[in-house]
Amino acid sequence: MTLHGTVQNGVVVLETGAVVPDGTKVAVFVRAPSANSVTSKAECERRKAALAELLAIPDENPGDTFRAADHDKVLYGDRR
Repeated sequence: MTLHGTVQNGVVVLETGAVVPDGTKVAVFVRAPSANSVTSKAECERRKAALAELLAIPDENPGDTFRAADHDKVLYGDRR
């Protein structure tokens, strides 16, 4: 069965009032945005500015080889 809906405030709202019982396992397939929902130029510029601001944050530990991927190894040990 395929049901269609839209995300509103973080919740999937099904079209045509379809009812699915609580506890039903579902899979959600997210479609690519349609041509009429293209991000505005102003929004693109806002995102670029935000990324530039993040990239401008100085590295507090230059030369440090510790990676975020090593975080769990430090906390929980190597579980291979």
